[in-house]
Amino acid sequence: MSVNEVVQRVGRVCLTRAAQSLRSCSAPVRGRLCRALDPVLRDERGTALIEFALVVVPFLLLLIGTMELSLMFFTDAVIEGATKEAARQIRTGHVQESEDPVVAFQAKLCDSLFNIIDCSKVAFNVQTFSNFGAVSMPLELDEDGEPVGIGFLPGGSGAVTVVRTMYHWKFFTPLIAELIPAGPGGPLLVSTVAFQNEPYNVN
Repeated sequence: MSVNEVVQRVGRVCLTRAAQSLRSCSAPVRGRLCRALDPVLRDERGTALIEFALVVVPFLLLLIGTMELSLMFFTDAVIEGATKEAARQIRTGHVQESEDPVVAFQAKLCDSLFNIIDCSKVAFNVQTFSNFGAVSMPLELDEDGEPVGIGFLPGGSGAVTVVRTMYHWKFFTPLIAELIPAGPGGPLLVSTVAFQNEPYNVN
């Protein structure tokens, strides 16, 4: 006997007994309730209702989880683009020529995020190296999953610079966070850009 046949038989038996019980009750008890439920009581199949009850919760979790994963990947793409835009300001020397390079870099980064996420929760690390072969920026996190060992050294004209941005994504859908491996603070969205600064003169 297939699973579908079992579900049909169980649903038919349950609804049939419920209908028989309500039909056998006295007239005062039945009243308006029995008249309102009469179309339902005459339908003794119930297969679709039981099947829907079995699949509705997993289906909704799958649907909402898929939407949230799509939103996470979209946010990751936005952070990637914002990191490149902010890094370009370092590459061309605009950040180094400003009065406060850190504020200028963060302002460009936040503008490029288009208020999709809270910019204050985006950590960034900018380091300078003598050449591309000397680049070494291991991702270090503390016990809470927060990045450590970060700084802001954009370098001068012709310097090799690496810009990295980091953002913790928080899941709202139950069970999704357990299914996707992540650190203590949740999945960490990371974007890294390496380049050599263009030749420029800082006044």
